[in-house]
Amino acid sequence: MKLYGLATVTVGAAALGLQAIPSAPETVLFLSGNEQGYLSPCGCSAPMVGGVKRRASVIRQMGIPGRTLVLENGGWVKSAGRQDELKVEAFAQLHSSASGAAINLTTSEAALGPGSILSVGQLSGNHLISSTVKMRQGLELPAFRKSGPFLIGGVSIRAQAIADSLGGEVVPLDVAIPQLVQRARSERLYLIILLEGSREDAVELAKSFPQIALIQYQSIGNPPERSQRVGNVLLASVGDGGKAVVRLVWKGDRFTSYVPIVLEPGYGEDPTAARAYNTYLARVSEEKLLEALPRIETRKFAGTAACFTCHADAAKVWKTSKHAKALATLEHEKHQRDPDCVECHVVGLASIYGFRSRQETPQLADVGCESCHGPGAAHVAHPKAEAMPKIGPESCVSCHRVENSPKFDFATYWSRIRHK
Repeated sequence: MKLYGLATVTVGAAALGLQAIPSAPETVLFLSGNEQGYLSPCGCSAPMVGGVKRRASVIRQMGIPGRTLVLENGGWVKSAGRQDELKVEAFAQLHSSASGAAINLTTSEAALGPGSILSVGQLSGNHLISSTVKMRQGLELPAFRKSGPFLIGGVSIRAQAIADSLGGEVVPLDVAIPQLVQRARSERLYLIILLEGSREDAVELAKSFPQIALIQYQSIGNPPERSQRVGNVLLASVGDGGKAVVRLVWKGDRFTSYVPIVLEPGYGEDPTAARAYNTYLARVSEEKLLEALPRIETRKFAGTAACFTCHADAAKVWKTSKHAKALATLEHEKHQRDPDCVECHVVGLASIYGFRSRQETPQLADVGCESCHGPGAAHVAHPKAEAMPKIGPESCVSCHRVENSPKFDFATYWSRIRHK
C-alpha cells in the first residue's frame, strides 16, 4: 500500500475571515473523481491499481464514522454511450453509500443528456451541484451543498459546453465565485471549490479569491506527492483513472494533513461497493452491450489452432504465454461480457467474422496469432499466395496503452513471446 508523502498544511480561520472553533472534532475528507470510465483496475502491469471497491475500502478503513466527507470532481466517463450511462449510475450509487457530500457536474456527465443527469441526482441523494450553469426548469441543480463545516461549490471552465448539452444558462466564474464566498461567509462556513479545470486554472482562481479554503482541480497521472498552496488556498488533485484518492484532515480551522493514497491491492474490496459493482456488470451483460458493438467487414479469420500445423515452434511459445489465457482472466473477474475489456482479450471483436462468445467462436478466444498478425483464413488456404504481413511494435500498442500498461516496453515484452 502506497501512501505518498505526508504534508501538514495550514489554512487558518483568520486568513479566511472566520473565527476558529476551539476543540472542534476532526473531519476527514476524501477527494475523488476524474475516473475516466474506470470503475475497476485495468491493465497488464502488476500490481494493477485503482477501482471503486478499493476506494470504498480505504474510506471505510481511514475515515471517521459520522465525520467523513467524500467529494467527487466529476469526470466519471470519457464518452457518451449506453455503457457510460450505466457507469455514471453506478458511480452515483457508490457515492451515496460511501459518505458522499457533493459531486461536481462536469462536461463528461452533461454529454450523456438530461435523463442521465436526473438519474445521477436521484441515485446520489441529490448531491450533484453546478455553480456555473443554471439549469432549465425540470433539471434544476443546487449551486452548492453544505456539509460539516464546509460550503461546497462546483464550477467548470467549460460551463458553456455543459449548458449546450443540457439547455442551461452559464453563470460566469466572476459572478458564481463571489456569490459562494458571500454565502460561506454569511453562514460561517469554509468554502471548497470543485473545479473542472487544470492546476493553472486553480492557481488563477486561488489568486483571485483567497477566501477559498480548498480547490480540487483535474489532472493526469498520480496526485501530487506533497500539498500545494497558493497563499492560504490549498490545491489538490487525485489524478485520473480512479487510481488514487487524496485524504485530508480538517481540525477546527485548518487542514492538518494531506495524504495521497494509491489504491493498491492491499486495501482489499469493500463488500457494499462489490455488490454495487457486480450489479453494474450484470446490467452490462443483461443489456447485451457486447453483442451491440458495431462491427466492420474484414478478411476472414482462421482461428489460432489453424496456425499450429505449420508454426509448431510459435505454438509452443504461445501456449505458455499469458496471451493464451487472456479471456480466462476476464472470466475470473466477471468481465467476459464487458465491451471495455473484451477487445484486447480475444481475436477480431470489431470484425463481423471475429469473436462473439466462447461458445460460438471458441477458436477466436484469447489473444491469438491473428490478434497481432491480422485475419489469416486466406493464408491458411493459400500459404504462398497469401503471405501474412510483417508486424512490429505498432501491433502491440493498440492494447498495451499507457493508461493500462504503463510499464510496457516492446523489447522487454517481445523477449517473453519471441517466435518466428
